[in-house]
Amino acid sequence: MLKTNQKNVHAFEIEKQEPEAVMEFLEKNHALLQHFLIIFKYDIEPEVKAILHKHQLLFLETNRALNGRHIKTMSLKEETNHPKPNHSKTELKTTIYERHIRSGEEIYSANHLIFLGNIHNGAKIISEGCVSVYGVCEGAIVCFGERLILKEVKSAQIVFQNKILSLKEIERLWVNKNIKIITKNDDILDIKEVL
Repeated sequence: MLKTNQKNVHAFEIEKQEPEAVMEFLEKNHALLQHFLIIFKYDIEPEVKAILHKHQLLFLETNRALNGRHIKTMSLKEETNHPKPNHSKTELKTTIYERHIRSGEEIYSANHLIFLGNIHNGAKIISEGCVSVYGVCEGAIVCFGERLILKEVKSAQIVFQNKILSLKEIERLWVNKNIKIITKNDDILDIKEVL
């Protein structure tokens, strides 16, 4: 008997547009896009394919219409020229998880997230706000907020503000069980330990 696995996939669908806009989008968002299938509704230009291969992004070229829930987004041209929102005016809400996040569970949120339990290996957290994990963190974290707070880290899959943490940075998180606050000033990552 043939062994198969069924998976639900989150995808970005990209329609035909200028290759420069697509390449800029891919370069800017490649860390986030690692967790999605990118569907191109046209034949991809070689220079766009080169960026996809460079960042090892999963993609599909098709003219076929796909079923599924559609979330309306702005065009890449609008997105790349759009000013960043002023977060002081639009305050994000905070969601608190008091339970453990199990393997295979995925949480995508525009809010700040606080986890009091563990994030197990195979779980994935993606947040546009700040993320705080006070349990053991073995899963993948993608945080676009101003700060990422971690206690006991056993994961090497951490992305903070579009930057994949290097092995050297990850090793600083593995050292002990003290709370670490990760922030970024320009392009410089700052990891502070709270004793």
